[in-house]
Amino acid sequence: MSEAENIARKVLNKRAKEGWSQAKIAEACDLSERYYGEIERCHANPTLNTLKKISTVLETTVSELVADPEEGSTC
Repeated sequence: MSEAENIARKVLNKRAKEGWSQAKIAEACDLSERYYGEIERCHANPTLNTLKKISTVLETTVSELVADPEEGSTC
């Protein structure tokens, strides 16, 4: 799995676990719904600043979002 796929999967899983819609997360992160959806579908590579916004809203860390699954991620 690529780094982008790993991040996309973790963002999607965390959002779903928290019960947030893509639209609600996008609004809270000050992102367009389209761009946020592209991140979850692995069609966009978010910047560090965008990952910080997403991790803050999802109450997680950037480190957790970018950690290798083999490193014991709980995603």
